[in-house]
Amino acid sequence: MKRLLLSASAAAVLSGSLFAQEKAANPLDVLVRTLTRIENPAVQVNILKGMNASLKGKRALAVPEGWNELYEKLKTSPNEEVRQQAQALAATFGGGGALDEMRQALADSTADEAARKAALDSLVAAKDGQALPLLLELIAQPGALRGPALRGLANYDDPRIATALIAGFGGFDSAEKRDALNVLLTRPATAKALIAAVESKTIERAAITAPLARQLQSLKEPEIDTWLARNWGMVKTTSAEKQAQIAKFKEFLTPDLIVRADASRGRAIFGQTCAVCHTMFGTGGTIGPELPGAYEDIDYLLQNILDPNAVIGKDYQQTFVRLKDGQSVSGIITSEDQSAVGLRTLGDTLTLQRGDIAEVQVSEQSMMPEGLLSALDEEGVRDLFAYLRQRQQVPMLLTSVNATDFFNGNDLSRWKGSNQAWKIEGGELIGRGNAERPESLLSDMVAKDFKLTGQIKVSGAQAAAELAFYGSTREGKFTGHALSFGGAHTASVWDYSAAQPKLLPQTAAFAPDAWTKCEITARGDKVAVALGDQPPIVIARPPETRTVIGFYLFGQGSELRVKDVTVEVPE
Repeated sequence: MKRLLLSASAAAVLSGSLFAQEKAANPLDVLVRTLTRIENPAVQVNILKGMNASLKGKRALAVPEGWNELYEKLKTSPNEEVRQQAQALAATFGGGGALDEMRQALADSTADEAARKAALDSLVAAKDGQALPLLLELIAQPGALRGPALRGLANYDDPRIATALIAGFGGFDSAEKRDALNVLLTRPATAKALIAAVESKTIERAAITAPLARQLQSLKEPEIDTWLARNWGMVKTTSAEKQAQIAKFKEFLTPDLIVRADASRGRAIFGQTCAVCHTMFGTGGTIGPELPGAYEDIDYLLQNILDPNAVIGKDYQQTFVRLKDGQSVSGIITSEDQSAVGLRTLGDTLTLQRGDIAEVQVSEQSMMPEGLLSALDEEGVRDLFAYLRQRQQVPMLLTSVNATDFFNGNDLSRWKGSNQAWKIEGGELIGRGNAERPESLLSDMVAKDFKLTGQIKVSGAQAAAELAFYGSTREGKFTGHALSFGGAHTASVWDYSAAQPKLLPQTAAFAPDAWTKCEITARGDKVAVALGDQPPIVIARPPETRTVIGFYLFGQGSELRVKDVTVEVPE
């Protein structure tokens, strides 16, 4: 409680409600003098946090009296959080050489990831122009800093940004693609570059979802409006026309057809069209209300999706903000006072200073746009509705659109397993086994036709690893075929589809403690598994079969490493 009061006191000092005896003094000077007398790291952190929270969004403030001397002390504190909070505050003041130090920290690939992230956030908040080349380097390579770097690019106006985003777009995962698109839509010049990329098929047209189309329209650029009219159709329909639309959709959305639809493909469609705003089963955005699933009322869904502006809650009115530097952002206002406006956008939560704002326009339309279903065929709409009626999460179908989500090299967000046994480090998946039980890690995505490649390495004399590449799981038990490798044994395939596991006769050489290329190709009625340059092991399968992919690891002191994972899925 005392720590919370200290943090609140810092904010109160900045608003002038405390230290009445020093009314003539700058509140920041008062807090700096207070910090100078405090040695307790926990108290320092709370005061620094309060100062940073109160000054969020502000830049290039006058350096408080005594700050440079205090910063020299705080930046060498043994407490990491003190250092990070002091560094963020120094960036706001722009003094003490803090920006130079943060650029060095961000550029150091061997430095602590949390420290690099803190430096990145501070440099972006300060709109440090010299940090732009570092951000462009970060988005060119997978890693935990790619997402924050992508979002940070929205603060800069530079032609190199559009070029880099479009060139790297195909390698971004779904969340990173959304971040890149949001940056491209913040300024007319970058939005036009995006349109050119869609026209040249460098970026698929399906990436321009209904929310993004409305954001394009908000730029009020004749060239962009003409493109939207030709490719999207932004005509506002009347109530009678909407009722006719609803009637047409109901013709192919009968309950018996929806029951037979593909819920896993529907989840993939939901991820592309709805998850940017809505959360369902714990996954998705928070700008719109959370969806509980179990939607069986087709009329209710059609009314809300096709006519989202019929009833608009105040909390979901869209607001367009144009800044004086030419940047345009849209979202939902979360807070506002005389000095700043808080805005939750599709990709981030922003604090915009009143002095930076040129225009604020509250739309009469809902944040949820019309036209969400216009890019889908009848089958796709049925699949989406099948997913919306689920009462629990289903696996997501691996498609050409979401293939980069299979393994993003940053976290295990699309995988299920023991957090103690599996982790991501330096872009590699690392698993550690034990002698008591097999440790499993299974993908949350199911695949039909695909080509999966990667490098695998197993260490440990007692190591026994398996790659499940064709089959399914029920109640935690895998049924199907798995590649077995590790220890001093040759690689072989086990068939777990029967009550008694069966060893297939085909084998392949596998060297322990060495990286080996593994390639799995599933096409039509066959699945082929190849190690290195050796002939593949081929398994027959029904052509429409879907499979789960996962790893199992057993053995005291065993370690499995996987890197350079890529997935190709036919259109």
